[in-house]
Amino acid sequence: MFIGRSPSGSQTDAGQLAAKSTREEGMWLTRRDFGLLSAAACASVAGLAGASTAAAEPRATSRRTVTQLEKYVDPMPRPPLALPGMEASFPGTAFYEITMLQCAWQFHRDLGKATTWGYWATDPENPEGPMIGMGYLGPTIITKREAPVVVNYRNHLPTTHLFQPKVDDMRRAGLAHGIPPDVNVPTTVHLHGNFTPPQSDGLAEQWYTPDGKYHGEKYFTLEGGQANEAIYAYPNNHRSTLFWYHDHAMAFTRLNVYAGLAALYVVRDDVETGLNLPRGDFEVPLVLQDKSFNEDGSLRYDLDVQDGGEIPVVNGKAYPFLAIEPRRYRFRVVNASNSRFWRLQLKVGKKRMPFWVIGGDSGFLPDRPVKLKSTLLAPAERLDLIIDFSEMPQGAKVTLSNFDAPVHFPDGGGPEIGEIMQFQVTKPLSCADESTPPKAIVLPAIPRLEPTPGLPRREFVMLQPEGDVYTPENPYLINALPFMAPNEDFIEAGTTEIWEYINLTHDAHPMHVHLVNFQIINRQKFDQEAYQRDYEEWVDAGRKPETKPDLSKYLRGRPILPDLEERGPKDTVKTYTGMVTRVIHRFNVPAGIPNIPGSGTTLPAEYMHHCHILEHEDNDKMRPWVLVEDGSGFGASSSHPAGHAH
Repeated sequence: MFIGRSPSGSQTDAGQLAAKSTREEGMWLTRRDFGLLSAAACASVAGLAGASTAAAEPRATSRRTVTQLEKYVDPMPRPPLALPGMEASFPGTAFYEITMLQCAWQFHRDLGKATTWGYWATDPENPEGPMIGMGYLGPTIITKREAPVVVNYRNHLPTTHLFQPKVDDMRRAGLAHGIPPDVNVPTTVHLHGNFTPPQSDGLAEQWYTPDGKYHGEKYFTLEGGQANEAIYAYPNNHRSTLFWYHDHAMAFTRLNVYAGLAALYVVRDDVETGLNLPRGDFEVPLVLQDKSFNEDGSLRYDLDVQDGGEIPVVNGKAYPFLAIEPRRYRFRVVNASNSRFWRLQLKVGKKRMPFWVIGGDSGFLPDRPVKLKSTLLAPAERLDLIIDFSEMPQGAKVTLSNFDAPVHFPDGGGPEIGEIMQFQVTKPLSCADESTPPKAIVLPAIPRLEPTPGLPRREFVMLQPEGDVYTPENPYLINALPFMAPNEDFIEAGTTEIWEYINLTHDAHPMHVHLVNFQIINRQKFDQEAYQRDYEEWVDAGRKPETKPDLSKYLRGRPILPDLEERGPKDTVKTYTGMVTRVIHRFNVPAGIPNIPGSGTTLPAEYMHHCHILEHEDNDKMRPWVLVEDGSGFGASSSHPAGHAH
């Protein structure tokens, strides 16, 4: 039976439009095409019958880790589509109900079913019936630019965590970051990359519990949300792109995402339609992850003691294959791994096959696609690819592989993963391929951002714990400050700023900035040893702004332009060790949805930026920033004026 409240009211124009466009999508499977599982079925598998507070019955598991599985025996699933409904309280919107449930999922033919977490969508045509989901990950929301969406995210997980021993270890080590001792399953949902008002952003402190007894300090829901729910509003004032929604709860993000709380969110627009790209069955999502498994098939979380998992997983299947036609395909790729970078290439036997990148995190590249034979994808980064299989004979096999990308990147020592999945040309051509060849695609121009005159650059120094062992006294930090330290960065609404990430660690960090899309300006080497010595002395001496080391005096060599596939709008950037990485953002204020009280932005508005290696994020490598009417003073992160030459 359906858990929680059903949508009510009359269908709005926006809801009708969203429902129509959703049903026209062939990229994802509809509820009728995909095996659906009711809430009752989840309860029978995962011990949820009766109440959300029931924990899954623990089972004995082998402590031996699976290191090898037969490849390419499981077809790759495609996440099903969430269908928009209606809600009288939110007129003019497409309304979704998304419930977090504990269920079961089989990652590979030769593994038993694992207990997993996932997002499930209510079917608005049958709200008391089976919900739409997989058992792992979640259904995809598809909408159009400026078509507002409201989502009710319901936490109906057990009150005991799927990885409860890791939660207990975290508490014994003093790393729970203020989460109450009897709270084991806090969740919140962040729509990664979207231009969202702060109260619907899914900030780390906006968490809530399955029983609704506890809420984070910044918890918010639109009117009508129950104690274990958060209703968020998304105006979708954004160009066409692939976002993803995932858990973001303070100290628990790494565990909750690993358990399965991640899914996709697509925004369409007329520009995309006019490009005549592969669509329908020929537009395919690829959610890349790496996992560890016990011999019985259960998930094993060891990323606190090991760098990366042993087994690649795509859309929830280990080493899957995708049966394809000899034609062009569009692939929407997201790196949803906790910490693994992927250096992707296509192999046909021993030869590399090229592909075309048409977009990245936040939309299309400027002007034209980029033809590549490999690309490096950090956690949370996305790619929009065209692969042309039209010249491939029947029976051909193309392997998506990974190379030269240690965990942690670039000098880590985690398990190596070579092959990821395989495309198998086993289907006949169903119809003529009328999509535009990639070399003929003309992408929209993207004006380069220019900084607001007279504003300082902001410097963010990346620091590593001594010996790589995190403790409350030895944390991952940005600017030598924990997340809970008072905010230093007050940013005036409507301005455009340059930020500089100064990486003193031996890891590359994928830095994600909430709210904004940015452009990468360049990267530049610097005298890391000298700067780190002087910076640490400055911190120890009391952090006086007037004596802060002048970064420009430590720079070495010429700035390096971003890779070609990085030159579109971004929300996550790779900050390499021993480099200064410069990005430029415009800080506009997101509007609300007309006729929905509480959906807009009131200044000051707090957001955050953080490393998207989830084990770093959960351990203090994140900092808040605040959007204000008047940014005078700028804060201690500021340095020289933006116009200063290097």
